[in-house]
Amino acid sequence: MFEFVQNNKTVIQVILGAVALTFVGFGVGSYSSATDDPYLVKVGKTKIYKRDLDRALEGQPSDPSARQAALENLIRQELLLAEARDHGVAVSPEQLRKVIASIPAFQENGQFSSQRYSEFLKSRYPNPEAFEADISRDILLQSQLNSVAGTQFVSNTVVTRVAGLLGEGRELQQLVLKPSDFGAEVKTDAAALKAYYDANAKRFKLPEQVKLDYVVLSQDALAQGIKVSDADVQKYYDQHKADLAGEQRRASHILLTVAKDGKLEQRAKVKAEAEAILKDVRANPAKFAELAKAKSQDPGSAEKGGDLGFFGHGMMVKPFDDAVFKLKPGQISDLVETEYGFHIIRLDAVKSQSLEDVKGAIVDKLQKQKSAALFREQADKLNEVAYQQADSLKGVVDALKLEVKHSDWMQRNQPSQDELLGNAKLLSAVFSDDVLKKKHNSEVVDIGGNRLVVARIAEHQPERQQPLADVSDAIRKELVEREGAKLADKKGQALLAELKAGKGVDAQRWGQSATVSRRAAAGMPAADVRAVFAVTGNKLPGFAGVRHDTGEYVIYRVNKVVAAPAVTDADKAQLGNVLGELSANSQLASYLKALREKYPVTAGKQSLTDNN
Repeated sequence: MFEFVQNNKTVIQVILGAVALTFVGFGVGSYSSATDDPYLVKVGKTKIYKRDLDRALEGQPSDPSARQAALENLIRQELLLAEARDHGVAVSPEQLRKVIASIPAFQENGQFSSQRYSEFLKSRYPNPEAFEADISRDILLQSQLNSVAGTQFVSNTVVTRVAGLLGEGRELQQLVLKPSDFGAEVKTDAAALKAYYDANAKRFKLPEQVKLDYVVLSQDALAQGIKVSDADVQKYYDQHKADLAGEQRRASHILLTVAKDGKLEQRAKVKAEAEAILKDVRANPAKFAELAKAKSQDPGSAEKGGDLGFFGHGMMVKPFDDAVFKLKPGQISDLVETEYGFHIIRLDAVKSQSLEDVKGAIVDKLQKQKSAALFREQADKLNEVAYQQADSLKGVVDALKLEVKHSDWMQRNQPSQDELLGNAKLLSAVFSDDVLKKKHNSEVVDIGGNRLVVARIAEHQPERQQPLADVSDAIRKELVEREGAKLADKKGQALLAELKAGKGVDAQRWGQSATVSRRAAAGMPAADVRAVFAVTGNKLPGFAGVRHDTGEYVIYRVNKVVAAPAVTDADKAQLGNVLGELSANSQLASYLKALREKYPVTAGKQSLTDNN
């Protein structure tokens, strides 16, 4: 019901960049601490580097506004973390385990899946510790959010009043004055067109343009032409089997937890309990799953008899990982101590990929290896021939069997949308005097991705002034739009004053009647909604006028004020939540402002657009 409020509020997640348990790993210094300067910004004692910003923008547009917004989010997060650290707030291993086990992406049939967890870590993180550091960071941020904005209350009176305002409607008609309606009153004779043309002569210049003939030497294209024999594939597989086969192991464990900073007597007591369980397991291995369900304190695996699923080397904490990869299937480990406590581990199975599973990847790898030397060889040849036979591309075509391609018209200061032709280094080369005026081949341009380009000018059009006759229609249209908008505004305001005075109300060609409310505005611009709802029910019909950026002037005739419908308890609850979040948002903004004063935010020497 209350989409208007929902869609127009600035939610807490926007302020903080949706930090709460997103497990995306955009934390400052998550993988490694930055030691080189300069930095972008320092928040208190913490420095934010460009690589932190680049990681936060992974997969997102990186225009200046997006980069600035992302940097602001990182700053806000670091302010909250600085406050948490100063108050000694920390995340316990048990809390961390429970949160990770509760993430839906790591669950299968409602239970934590070690295999899914391992696959995620393998694709996104260098080791589990890096991911756990990010989750701990998110938990701290969430706790800080909850402490500031998690207990908002909005009174029933306020909710009822706001619901009434949102639900109240206006029955109205509109009258639109368009710039084109006043075209006959705008001077567009030959003298007016000439005067406008002379005053805006620079706007009617056609920029310098070129068409290119060009060739591309690509390592990927060379690789596709290289044949790889089955014998070569087998040999490579045999030599790199340990890496290619991607061995994974399935294990089960029984965990008795103990805090890393626990007292010695407490650790000794837990260890003794674990040793007793280990003795039982060794005496009767078939009871492993039963004991895991009864004794293990790992919430993710205990209900499954300790089963952790398949995982690869390096996916678990090091002591656990080292122990698993020394075991043989069916073997049970000695006690393994990690930061989480004491583990009893059983290796259940080992699996790896066959040659057929990885054949495609091997062929691709060998093609790239073999094409690298060929690419270097042909790159040298391309440089030599393009320079020695600079008056034509024929030499490089004959020497390297490359295809000549052709571009559309390109402008110096308006790069092509084509990723290759829009390359800044290529544009600089083709608009150089040597290529443009002397008609030589360009130098060999490295456009990235192991691709080299040589281009020459096929056609050239210098900058030139368009004749008035060619642009007169466009000028006439501009004059009508510009001057017609002024007339629409002037006459609209005059008519609005007359209507408010009660003159000529029924003489106008009003549009069809429609009813709108603040929460169902039927696509009306926000400024129009505000103007319409500023009309009270004291004297009807009432009138409001709004000038649009399109040049139109719109007059609204309000015929009736429609009372808000009754609000259900469910609607009140929903609106109360929204208003509470708005209130929390305001409180959080004030809190962040105070933190900026407590932890100074200072700019470094690195800029948002630096390349390193």
